[in-house]
Amino acid sequence: MLKNHMEVLVESHLKGLLEHHEHIAACGCCQLDVQAIALNNLKPYYTRTGKGLVFTKMKELDHQFQSDITQALVRAIQLVEKNPRHEENVPCIPED
Repeated sequence: MLKNHMEVLVESHLKGLLEHHEHIAACGCCQLDVQAIALNNLKPYYTRTGKGLVFTKMKELDHQFQSDITQALVRAIQLVEKNPRHEENVPCIPED
């Protein structure tokens, strides 16, 4: 199965950053916007085999790799906070 492992990493890193961003933590649409922006600014890591997944897991141990993900997410959070794509007090339902 083909999988962009960067999606998994971005989602897990985002959870740790949301404690300081209550609006985004409460809004599924904003979280998806943050993930999309960050992923568009990060190199994808597609894997198809267990060996590819092991290589990607080893890459996760690299401090610069972790820092790049965090920086992309922080920039995306700032952008979404300044320009949310919905009005306050209006529920946001993610588009499929």
